[in-house]
Amino acid sequence: MNKDKPVLLIVTQDLPTKLFIRHNLEEKYHILEKTTFEETLQAVESTKIDIVIVDDKIQNAIDLCFQMKKRKRLFTTPIILITGSLKKAYKEKAVKAGVFDCLLTPLKDEELLSLIKRCEDEKNKINKVSSISFKIKKM
Repeated sequence: MNKDKPVLLIVTQDLPTKLFIRHNLEEKYHILEKTTFEETLQAVESTKIDIVIVDDKIQNAIDLCFQMKKRKRLFTTPIILITGSLKKAYKEKAVKAGVFDCLLTPLKDEELLSLIKRCEDEKNKINKVSSISFKIKKM
């Protein structure tokens, strides 16, 4: 694993989705691929993950997002859910489970890159606030 690159975890069994993510992001991220709920939970326990992308075709995808988000080491890690659902209730359920935002299928390069940029910005903002908070506690 390249220590210089941040780690992006993609959870999907869909080969075209994996290839799409790799094509767009592997220059900037070390891509870690998992295909099941169990494999994913094991990976997040042992690896520092910077961004997670979960395909909602994975069994219990929203529950997986919730299980990852409640772990302390992933609490501030953005999770993107790939979905074909335009239903507002589905997106609200995903957000309650800890999903940062949804990426609609069919996947488009510019939408993925824009969402990844928003995730990076959010993570940087959270890290900055945490750093300030830590400094204040030390005073």
